[in-house]
Amino acid sequence: MADRHPPGPKGVPVLGNLPGLGRGMVEFMTETATHGDIASFTIGPTRNYLLSSPEHIHDVLVLRRDKFTKDPHDLRTLGRWMGRGLLTSEGAHHRRQRKLVQPAFRHRRMTGYGEIAVDSSLRQIEGWRSGEVHDMHHEMMKLTLNVVSRAMFGSGVSDDEALKVQRAVAGLQDVAINISKFGMLVSPWLLLPLHQLLKRGTRVLDRAVMRIIAERRASGAEDQGDLLSMFLTAQDEDDGSGMTDQQVRDETVTIFVAGQETTANGLTWAWYLLSQHPEVAEKLGAELDEVLGDRPPTAEDLPRLRYTGMVFKEALRFCPPAWTLNKRTPVEDVELGGYRIRRGSGIFIMPYVMHHLERYFPDPERFDPERFAPEREAQIPRYAFMPFGGGERMCVGAGFAEMEAKLILATLAQRFRFTLEPDQKVALKPLVTLAPKHGMRMRVAARSG
Repeated sequence: MADRHPPGPKGVPVLGNLPGLGRGMVEFMTETATHGDIASFTIGPTRNYLLSSPEHIHDVLVLRRDKFTKDPHDLRTLGRWMGRGLLTSEGAHHRRQRKLVQPAFRHRRMTGYGEIAVDSSLRQIEGWRSGEVHDMHHEMMKLTLNVVSRAMFGSGVSDDEALKVQRAVAGLQDVAINISKFGMLVSPWLLLPLHQLLKRGTRVLDRAVMRIIAERRASGAEDQGDLLSMFLTAQDEDDGSGMTDQQVRDETVTIFVAGQETTANGLTWAWYLLSQHPEVAEKLGAELDEVLGDRPPTAEDLPRLRYTGMVFKEALRFCPPAWTLNKRTPVEDVELGGYRIRRGSGIFIMPYVMHHLERYFPDPERFDPERFAPEREAQIPRYAFMPFGGGERMCVGAGFAEMEAKLILATLAQRFRFTLEPDQKVALKPLVTLAPKHGMRMRVAARSG
């Protein structure tokens, strides 16, 4: 096994490649991938590797997953406010929680979630008029908050209570990102003010979520068709035990993180891309008119809304909200692609980079939903397209998120066309998810079917 490093971008003494990362992580990683299937770079004294081969990614996420763990620093920072939900847990605990959570996303429950997505969409756009300008990022955040709140809590929680949870989650995400970012640059004691903010925000979040859980427990209500009911009544098939209140809290917070902002960002990028490609928007509208006529979509319509699904998949390829996976760390020295990867190194897997590689997606900067026509999609290697992650840690709610987004896309595109405002700047904001940096102001125009 060769003890040499793969090629990669040159760094500077002491800091390594930190200056390049500081100028933009998406741009830095995209350039790094040009050095080969495994490229190396340093953050201070730590050697890191970017994987851009589906085979190597499959090796790390599936074949030898027990040899790699999520980065301990990331887990500590996220775990302090997210707890031990599916996003932050490892090993046997993660496997048990996944088995308990999975039934909440089974097919027979999807119809109800789909009805919530369409009804929430229709309510939100009820007052929209041609010529108005809306920040579609704000609108999608508001809409997906409504959907995830109703799917999570049913009718048992007020809008104000759900908003408290969402605001607390959003604030904590910002603080956690800053701790992770500045933690590579400064001494830990300089981060104490951020850690205090994290602690205070976590207390606010705990009060809001625990009150909701306690009220539902006290009511003695059985399954009400919402996610919270499923979490409270889930039982381990081996020993019959269920989730504690803390575990329910952790999974509830995880759903808010994974289920609201990612879907909102995916839809925002879809509206932007459609505005830049009117021919795609016209074809989308034609399918909606043919399949739906004047009636709203339902989950049962999705198999016939093929082009709608292709449009959303291509938007996920072009601007994947889950643009990077959590960094992995080998628990022992491993061999990968002929290189010795030392214990404690950082392994990066980045869907954004994979989705923009010419060898998997010819002319990758072109928005082309036809890439996901069935015969062409079948040619895309597994792990080249991974908007919901991969392996045993693939997003458990991927089916829910995809259904929700397609139904929202169909409901709004059936009724409106969207045009980007001329002075709207469009740039990537890569935080926990890939958001638009300056919002997304668009002018709406009613369309006739």
